[in-house]
Amino acid sequence: MKKHHSTVFTYLAWIGTLALAFASCKKSPETIGNNLISDNNYIGVYHTDTTAIVCHSYFDSISTGNATSALLGATKDPVFGATEAGFYTQFRPSVAGQSFGNNPVLDSLVLQLCISGYYGDTMVMQTVHAYTLIDSLTMDSSYYSHSSVAMENIDQANSHHFSPRPRTKVHIIGNDTVTQPIIRIPLSQALGNYLMTLDTTAYSRPDLFKQHFKGLYLTCAPVSMDGAISYINLTNNTYSLLQLYYHNAASPDKPMRYSFYVTSSDAYFNHFDHDYTQGSPDFVSQLVDGQEALGQSSVYLQAMGGVRTWVKFPNLSHWTDSLEGSHLVVNEAKLILPASTILTDSIFKAPSNYILLGFNADSTTYLLPDYYEGLSYFGGTYDASSQSVTFRVTEYLQSVIMEKKENVGLCLGINGAAYNASRLVINGPESNEMKKMHLEVTYSIVNE
Repeated sequence: MKKHHSTVFTYLAWIGTLALAFASCKKSPETIGNNLISDNNYIGVYHTDTTAIVCHSYFDSISTGNATSALLGATKDPVFGATEAGFYTQFRPSVAGQSFGNNPVLDSLVLQLCISGYYGDTMVMQTVHAYTLIDSLTMDSSYYSHSSVAMENIDQANSHHFSPRPRTKVHIIGNDTVTQPIIRIPLSQALGNYLMTLDTTAYSRPDLFKQHFKGLYLTCAPVSMDGAISYINLTNNTYSLLQLYYHNAASPDKPMRYSFYVTSSDAYFNHFDHDYTQGSPDFVSQLVDGQEALGQSSVYLQAMGGVRTWVKFPNLSHWTDSLEGSHLVVNEAKLILPASTILTDSIFKAPSNYILLGFNADSTTYLLPDYYEGLSYFGGTYDASSQSVTFRVTEYLQSVIMEKKENVGLCLGINGAAYNASRLVINGPESNEMKKMHLEVTYSIVNE
């Protein structure tokens, strides 16, 4: 009996201890640990999406030397106006010491270009022009989207018409089967004969050949609407080449050919001509007429050394004005850039990837500290579901607030602008559309 009473007493004592433990744990999670710091040192967490933003678009020029793709074509965009894309390029002989034999007869000279992509409506017919260069290209020169090189005024392509077919991957050319999308441009007999009658020493080395044939400039004539720009893989020497077809007078039934290539050791660059006066009224007013205040409604981005946008948060320096004895810590800051709905059904689709750089006081740019956290964190990819682009600028905002960086602003552009043709219209912070450009900031106030 004594043993039974002892067991019951022990059991009840254990239950009571457990109840007291649970009672002591009813304190809310957010107050746990508050007794470890003074009442004046609590951390307040806040959120805002009403930070003031000032922005406007401006014309840009970029380096296009030896870009990933050469661009060829013309577009007429209802917002951005007319654009003609072309390229300057050198060529080199495929075989050193070439001799065309006795009494060679030219059959044709054809420039074949491998299509690696496109932008716009490829059903619109294009008219291409080709001009031989007077001045030489050099690998140690800097070439930009607006650069040009002296050339002859004779069109070696004779205004050849073509329709890009980027999805057609099988072409039968004589006895050859080409398994890539291509554009074939017949060039003049005069140029073909010139190349075929060069002395053998001209074919002994690429540098000697380039003294005799300095290269070509290709461009397309304006189109009345839509149009497309083709992305050309110039250095794909299997499918992109200048082909000279010929035969010997004594053997007319034995056709021969000789090829010229473009390699990464040859100089080439993209050149773009824009007529922005043919753009939409709002676009022309902001960029051509200089009414920068219109950027609060809409801003613009265009590749091809076209258009970039300046973005600034002018009031950041005042965020700490009232924080006597306290610190502001930016936990997260996201710049949200919604696309305008006027482009929903456009053939000119939104670009996939974007860049965001910081401006220095001398207008040079630098990579934001957030960029080094990795692209999965930094952002800059177009989200088709939300039709927007998001960048995290947490560290940038913190550095400006702490006056470690000058609050000059940010440079927004399209990634790969030297070798793609895409563009986008973005709703400004005061847009009439529901979704507007805005900055979402979560921050903490830490008392000392």
